[in-house]
Amino acid sequence: MRRRRRDSALIRAGEWLVYALGRTFAALTRHVPLWPLEGAFGALCGLVVLAVPGFRRRVEQNLTLVRPALDAAARRRLTRAAAAQFGRLMVEYAHFPRFVSETEIRAEGLDQLAAIARSGRGAVLVTAHYGNWEAARVAAQRAGVECGIIYRAFNNRYIDRRAMIVIPRAGRPVLQKGASGMRAFLQHVEKGGVAMVLVDQRNSGAPLIPFLGQPAETVTIAAELARRTGAALIPTVARRNAAERRFDVSFEPEIPHAPPREMMAEVNDRIGAWIEADPAQWFWFHRRWKRRATMRREGDTRRGKRANGASGMPPADGA
Repeated sequence: MRRRRRDSALIRAGEWLVYALGRTFAALTRHVPLWPLEGAFGALCGLVVLAVPGFRRRVEQNLTLVRPALDAAARRRLTRAAAAQFGRLMVEYAHFPRFVSETEIRAEGLDQLAAIARSGRGAVLVTAHYGNWEAARVAAQRAGVECGIIYRAFNNRYIDRRAMIVIPRAGRPVLQKGASGMRAFLQHVEKGGVAMVLVDQRNSGAPLIPFLGQPAETVTIAAELARRTGAALIPTVARRNAAERRFDVSFEPEIPHAPPREMMAEVNDRIGAWIEADPAQWFWFHRRWKRRATMRREGDTRRGKRANGASGMPPADGA
């Protein structure tokens, strides 16, 4: 017991130190223009990640699976570029109020989204850890459409508390994944609201659906929710255009309602197309294709039913 308490105190101290460093960085750079700051910090992150074997190995494993033709030099370049994009993302979150107010955005498909919002039908925006998805919420907000988001809580409790303060600047509600968060997400969309969910991370036990040519555990909650409420399911991408210092946002044509697996297969195809167009913008550090060996047999009916239930959707009667 005493050891666990010491570990807990040590973990808290480490989390607070990381949070304090981030806040100090934000304070010291508050007057530095965002794009040059992002470029410098991104370049630093690219060098750091290349020096950390664990990060480099994870990207190489993913690329070996889905891009086996890439040679070692090309994998190294992509790893560095992806890390640099992540560094840019960290700067944008550190200066989130400035990001919301100052970022230049060129958006396509806003008319479609605005019409759906006016109709009261509701919309689920599905996206990925690609570019900075928050730019899409900002674009919607500027067009008069309030777009909420549901996300997985940050591991660092202090960063997570800060996130719950600043992220709502791009749109409300801001919800965290879990039973209560999913219930609130469902209720928001049922009432005609618009909300975003990132669907490119592995969810252990979820159905296996092709992603970049390989089966990947893919949660079907977004498609289930859209079918249940009649809401539109809209793939949404926000590409970072560093050359022109803006974001290019696209609210793509909605995916027709069909069985959830079919809808999510189309979502995976859309996300895959974004990655093929600019692979450095995607977060290659996720263990996207990792899965338990027992989950590889899609013919196992019992496990398939359990996987479908793992989406977190409340039952039809709301119980």
